[in-house]
Amino acid sequence: MNVKVNKPSLLKLLPIALISAVMVMGIASCNKKDDDPDDETATIVYLPNVAVTSFKLKADKNVMANLDSVFFTIDLEHGVIYNADSLPKGTPINKLVPSISYSSYITSASIIMKGGTTRNDTVNYVKNPGDSIDFTGNVSLVIATANDEMKKTYTLKVNVHKQEPDSLVWNEMAVAQLPSRLSSPRNQKTVELNGTAVTLIEEKDGSLTISTSGDLYNNVWTKNAVTLPFQPEVRSLTASSSALYLLDSTGSLYTSSDGLSWTSTGEFWNKIIGGYGDTAIGLKTTSSGLCYAQYPLKNLEEKAVDTDFPIGGHSNFVVHSNKWTSSPVGFFCGGEMADGSLSDAVWAFDGSNWIPLSEGSFPAMKGASLIPYYAFRTTTTSALKPTELEVWMILGGETSDGSFNRTLYISYDNGVNWRKGDTLLQLPDVIPAMTECDNIVLDTEKDTQLSDAWKVMASNKPAKVKWNIDGNTLYWDCPFIYLIGGFAPDRSLYDTIWRGALNRLQDAPII
Repeated sequence: MNVKVNKPSLLKLLPIALISAVMVMGIASCNKKDDDPDDETATIVYLPNVAVTSFKLKADKNVMANLDSVFFTIDLEHGVIYNADSLPKGTPINKLVPSISYSSYITSASIIMKGGTTRNDTVNYVKNPGDSIDFTGNVSLVIATANDEMKKTYTLKVNVHKQEPDSLVWNEMAVAQLPSRLSSPRNQKTVELNGTAVTLIEEKDGSLTISTSGDLYNNVWTKNAVTLPFQPEVRSLTASSSALYLLDSTGSLYTSSDGLSWTSTGEFWNKIIGGYGDTAIGLKTTSSGLCYAQYPLKNLEEKAVDTDFPIGGHSNFVVHSNKWTSSPVGFFCGGEMADGSLSDAVWAFDGSNWIPLSEGSFPAMKGASLIPYYAFRTTTTSALKPTELEVWMILGGETSDGSFNRTLYISYDNGVNWRKGDTLLQLPDVIPAMTECDNIVLDTEKDTQLSDAWKVMASNKPAKVKWNIDGNTLYWDCPFIYLIGGFAPDRSLYDTIWRGALNRLQDAPII
């Protein structure tokens, strides 16, 4: 039975036979106008007498496949019957045939339609159970026992997505300015350190600002002017799991726990690639030439870089763990090689060695943004139960002919194969083409009232979304993507932060 029944009290957990016996003893005096609510002898109307025990829609391939498998929740306490798993956008709901079961005490059942697009009428469900219902307006079900001694009204709701659930929403209103102290900053780099966004900004007058935010969703920042004892390479800022790293103009590697106070490591590097665990990895010149580097040195083999390894211009470096890897694996895409040509490859680091993971699935480019996120795949037979997948997305960047990439590419197999993302995933025109745009994916807690959940629930329970219930409130974590900064074709800095998330993940999960 495709129904989840919310039982509001312990009484409704008792055996049906016992409940029925109790209800029969007192049914004659129910709902009398002269009943005194404070009179302990007054008969209580027990909800199971007028309970709907199942609700579903009959199959109709002209509407959609598997219509009869749509899951409906029956909220007995609040008198609401609804599908938390919303139907796909555009599903017609003006001629659906419901299948309803209820208590044997019920002698009349009427479905009342008001404000529908094709029908405003009342259907006697007992006599005409196969009649179609227009769910585009306000629909209610009124059921009653003999002589209307007990009666209850249910609101019937068939939810349909107003937007495509698997589209990325880059709302024009969800944009903010970089957290600079002055207008028109020259340069910036933003990284994540233990759930906190850290931004190093070169202001228009050449001064420096370190801004931090633990509430990026509401764009709340703490800004500090800083004076460093060295000239930083702003775009080299990197975070490991425990510290920040930064190169100065001479290649000296510095580290910091807060971005305000920096200490030299004694290392001289050509390039910081990213953070891996509690270390930084990059490139440095030794007597053997340009070599791979790690600080503090752990398991990395400090050997000469491969001839086709990008030495600059690569995307941000992202570390990922799954059940198929014995240790975390870090990735970057694209970049510029020693001969000046651009790379169309993804390189992976397993803690000891670098290997090319794939090539040729996306255009050769530099300055791209690599984003770890989630997507959902459906088939014609599983439209109501899409499969959640961890994915990688490539945004932005500059291609070999100097043009800026506007196509989003996506990988469903950890960077091995890439394809153009579906139309719904592509960036809207309001977001400009850019290169070297930083990105952070951070969870933000959202909430909704369970009693109102039928108005907002989504068509999926994402496995990765964390949720909990406190009283009558459902809380869940929605992963938002933040696109931060980026450069225009004339190398001017975009003073913007864009925020977006999949529609599906912004809606409350089914629980």
